[in-house]
Amino acid sequence: MRLSLMQLSTRPATASDAAFAREAHHGAYRDVVLSQFGNWDDADQDRYFDSDWRGAKFDIILNDNTPCGYAAVEYRSDDVHVRELVIHPQWQNQGIGTAFLKQVMDSAAQKGLPVRLGTFHRNRALHLYQRLGFRETGRTEIHVLLEWSMTAPGR
Repeated sequence: MRLSLMQLSTRPATASDAAFAREAHHGAYRDVVLSQFGNWDDADQDRYFDSDWRGAKFDIILNDNTPCGYAAVEYRSDDVHVRELVIHPQWQNQGIGTAFLKQVMDSAAQKGLPVRLGTFHRNRALHLYQRLGFRETGRTEIHVLLEWSMTAPGR
């Protein structure tokens, strides 16, 4: 079932959302981490999640008021940075990530700003980002760096 943009909303995350977000993180990242790094350690992943969760302002992504993921999007002076976008595995492949990113892209286009994000080399979401028009701008040891701009060639 594909979702329409009208069903998707967000609300600020609260401390009571941490258990859901941790479950979403672990479920969404397990295969990526195993593929890219070779092992999964629950304690390490809990530490990564806790550090990230405390380090940003998150929103809970809702479909018909049901939590289906979380995101941290930073509106900066020179870009819109999608710091984190995690869709719970139960809600993946239903168009939620696409709909959310299109909303961010529309907002950025209205402000005349590019959208930037990074993703693990082995994250299957890389294909989603490329399909939406994000272009690779660089690589780190573990991340592919991407940018979408309304003014990019071919738009």
